Order: sequence, then C-alpha cells, then structure tokens
Amino acid sequence: MGMSRDSEHTAGSLSRQGSAASSPDGSEPKAANRSKANIRVSLACVQCRSKHVKCDATLPACNRCQQEDKPCFYAKSRRGIRDPKKRSLISDKPPATSAGSFLPTNFSSGSPSVQSLSLHDLPTGWSVNSAPSAASSSKNEKDLLIDLFYNHFHPSHPCLPPKRFFGNHVEADPDSYHFLLSVINFCGSLYSDSIPSDDLREAAFSAACASLPFTVQSVQGLLILSIAAFGEMKFEHHTGWANRAATIAVELGMNQKTFADRTTDSVLAESYRRTWWCLTFQDSTRHLGDVGSTLSITDVDSDVDLPCEEWEYDSGIIPQPISQSQYETQVNLGQSDFSSMAYLIDICKIQTDLVLPYHEAPENKKAEIFERADSRICDWLRRVPKWKMNLVDPDGVVDVVLYHGISIAHVNRLRLRQSAPRSGLNIREYFPLGPAKGPDRKGQMVKGFGWNSHPIDIQAANGYCDLFRHPFPTKTLRAVFAAGTLRVILAYLDACVFLGLDSPIFRERINRLTQILTVHGETWPLSRKIAEDVKAVAKEYLTPRISQSWRPGISESEAWTTVTSLHETPNLTPNFGFEPYQQVYQVEGWSMNDTWSANLTDIYQA
Repeated sequence: MGMSRDSEHTAGSLSRQGSAASSPDGSEPKAANRSKANIRVSLACVQCRSKHVKCDATLPACNRCQQEDKPCFYAKSRRGIRDPKKRSLISDKPPATSAGSFLPTNFSSGSPSVQSLSLHDLPTGWSVNSAPSAASSSKNEKDLLIDLFYNHFHPSHPCLPPKRFFGNHVEADPDSYHFLLSVINFCGSLYSDSIPSDDLREAAFSAACASLPFTVQSVQGLLILSIAAFGEMKFEHHTGWANRAATIAVELGMNQKTFADRTTDSVLAESYRRTWWCLTFQDSTRHLGDVGSTLSITDVDSDVDLPCEEWEYDSGIIPQPISQSQYETQVNLGQSDFSSMAYLIDICKIQTDLVLPYHEAPENKKAEIFERADSRICDWLRRVPKWKMNLVDPDGVVDVVLYHGISIAHVNRLRLRQSAPRSGLNIREYFPLGPAKGPDRKGQMVKGFGWNSHPIDIQAANGYCDLFRHPFPTKTLRAVFAAGTLRVILAYLDACVFLGLDSPIFRERINRLTQILTVHGETWPLSRKIAEDVKAVAKEYLTPRISQSWRPGISESEAWTTVTSLHETPNLTPNFGFEPYQQVYQVEGWSMNDTWSANLTDIYQA
C-alpha cells in the first residue's frame, strides 16, 4: 500500500525530527549509513559501541580507549563469549574510579534521568556504585505512573524506547508526547492500588477519540490503549483504536524498512520497528479472543527489519538489524541465534498464515492445513535454543517476550484440535459442544461408550503449564494471556468430562490455572471474568465429586476447596503416583517433570 503525498510529507518531517533528536551519547551516529562492505567486529567495547565507531576489540582494553585514556569495558551478553580466553578477560563493570563514566554523555550529572536511575534500568550485569539521593527516592505521582507502566506493561509490549531514553525525548518535545503520556499514565494506574484510574481513563479515552496528529507517538498511544481496552473487555473501543493505529501506521509508511532507516537515532529506529511488529502481534492475537472484526494488516506488504534482543535495546547499543529474508535464509541453513522478538514474530506468522484460517477452510483442505500448521509449530519449538527455553537467565532476568512466543505455540496446537464453534471468550456457552467431533454430554452415560484419548492435546496443555515453573511476575503478562489460558483449561475439562480421562491431576491444574487467572484479574477484568466462568463450568460439569464432599453447614466454595485438597498429594514426583493415569503423561516418550505448582508463591507475586 503506497503513501499519499501528505503522508509522505508527514513521514519526511518525522524523519527530520528523528534526525534532530540526540542519540544516546549525544553524538551523530552513522550506523544507518554504514557500508555493508565494512567488516563487523563481533565484540566491541561499550565506549566504541556508544559512539558507533569501529572497535578492534583488543582485550582487556581496546586501542581507541587506550589512546583517549578512557575506561574500556564490555557489556555482558546473555549469549556470552564462546572463546574462554576472551571471556576470562572481559569485565562487564567499569573501573571503580569512574562509577558513572560509562553512561552515555547525554546523561550528565545535571540530568534528572541520572538521579532517578536504578539498578533495574541498566543492562544485565551492570551496576552503579553511587547511592541515589534523598530527593530521587521520593517520586511524584507522574513519575510513579511511568515506573508502573515500564515495570509491568512494557515487558510484554516493548515498543516504546527504554525508560531512560524515553524521558529525554519527552523533555525535548513534550507536545508530541501529550497523548501518549496520557495513555501511559492510565495504564500505569491499573497496577496501583493507591492511584484511581477513572479520571486517567477518561482523559486517555477522550484524547483517543479526538483529532490526533499522524505521528508514531499517536500510533503507539492508540496501540497501547487498544491493548488495555481488550483487557478491560471494552471490545468496541479495542477494535476502533486498533483500526486507527493500523491506518495511521500504514499511511506513515511504518510497514517499510526505509521508515526506520531514515532515523539517525538508533534507539528511535528500533522503537519504530518494534511498534510495527507489536501492531502485527495485536492484529494476530486478537483472533484468539474473536471479539470483533479489526482492520487486518496481514495483507500489507512489509519489509521491516527484525528487532534486536531486549538487553541490547535497554542498553541503547543497537546492532545492525537483520531482514526478514536474512532470517529465513539463516533458518534454512540451520542457524538459531536470533532475538526473542524474532522468534515471537515467527510464531505469530505461523498463527496468522495457517492456524487461524484452518477452521474456515473447506473440509477437503483442512487435513493439509492441519499437518502443515502442526508441523511448523513443532519445528519452531525445536529450533528455539535450549538456553533460551530456560526463560530465566543466571542473573534472574525473565525473558517475557519469549514466554509469550512459547505459550502461543502450545495454545495454537490446542486451537487446531478444538472444535471451530468453540470460539470466543464465553466458556459457559460453548463448552457443552465438547471437543472437536466430541460426544454430547449424555454420551458418557451410555454403557460401553468410550472415546480415544488425545495425548497431543494433553502434551500441549502440559507444555503450557510447564512455563509456570518459572517465577514469572503475573502482572507483566499480556491481557490476551487470559484467552490462551482458557484454551488450556478447555483441554483439561475435555479430558475430565468428555474423554473418560478424569484425573485428580487434571482437576488440580484446572484449579491452579484458575487461581493464576484470578490474580491476573486484579489488573484485567477479562481474566477475572474468565476465572469466574471457569469456576461455574467446573462446578456444573464436575458436580459428582463436589456433591460427595458437600454436607450441611458448609458452602459450595468450601466443598470445592475440600475436593481440591483431597486430590492433592504432597511431594509430587514425575509419575505423580497415579498409576491409572500414567498413560496420559508418558505417551510416545513424553515425560512431564511437573514441578510448576511448587512455585505458586513466585507466580502470584506482584
């Protein structure tokens, strides 16, 4: 889709605006104009990277830093350095004599950004020796809302510049960020018990319904607000703002590689790429909830480069991005060293191209689409490196982006196998339909009636549950997390109600996932509503067990708790000690090393 003359003019002015903005170190980086013929050094010190100049990577100090008499050190990478000799020489902390000298030059001692800089604002492995001043410890409400947004919302939707760079752009041009800041303030308030959201919501909604300039900041504000509207079950608002964000983005030309390349500030350029991809995520994952038609951007031609790793983005040291074609070529060659965002983009493409059209395809085409989709999802799960699959690095940093990618993969395997009419978010209406081609509820009452188990369904649901062995802060998970979790709960309910595989373990998992949804529902009404509906369906369809535990003088909720406690076993082992259900967990070499319930304290933390 081409741009109009007006939009070309707008995009051009936007590019000039981006050129005028300072880079993280106040210099004029020329990474965008770098010749492809130049040889890239895989290891470069922080001083040279921040200036976008060539580094000879001499250890322990490069020649440039020695000549300029500057401290030389190297940022700690999650990948590490393969050469053990080089790795032993690398210090990821600046010399103690100049604790603050490693910060970019535009973060001078007089800048308010330095005063509010905390340890979690820095790249993994970096630290600041100086203690924060008393003035910086007391934040006003506006700063607190921005902190809440970046701590809880941003990790799952990392399209805005990192917080310390974002503040500089706001100070330089506050008028351009007025609408976006109103959205950030509203979203931040959702994570606070002390700051009311009503007035902030009204301000953000009113601004979104008014005239907005055709800028990236407007696209980002509308995108974030549409995500929040989905979580708050305001689906008409969600659809309208998602449509508007996509329209402005395409008019600006954000779907074209050249849009970001025109911006000389590398952090802003990365933010523009991420904004486009977050738009495509939202366009794809909204189908999981099936809450209304949205302007689809999947048919828009796009050659936007792939985003970098999160730690690189946070540090402001943005490497040369790879293109989509380069990614595909390297995948075909068996390479697997890509950013978490690149993997998330890939699984979302599989979802859009194959999984979502599956139920709408003619019957004679479904088998072919099913095999292609399931095969590509399994291939994706195999390609993600094992060290990335751990999701938590040795420093305790959680890879929330890749978590969403893996969860999408498991949920889509379930989506392929669940009945097409069972779509949407109202489990009370469509659960009686049963699984794909499943029996009517009365069928299980017929003597001799039986259905073959579907172990792949259980494997996918178990794989999803395995993710919660990691200590994820529940509040950072996306609002659409509720829709995916509902699919997993359906798999266990199907096993208990329709497939003759009723198990205390499955009942326990339904209960635990419902608890997680309830905690997530403290922020997002959608999760709270789904948790309530699941409880109602479980109460109705698993009634026999509950009725056996009920007695006069106790409530139904107490009876449900009694049922759950009766089916819990201390010190669960991989085979759970339930021999009748052993076949469910060990099929075709599948082994469940289930310990996720042991980390519920971490899962429920704020």
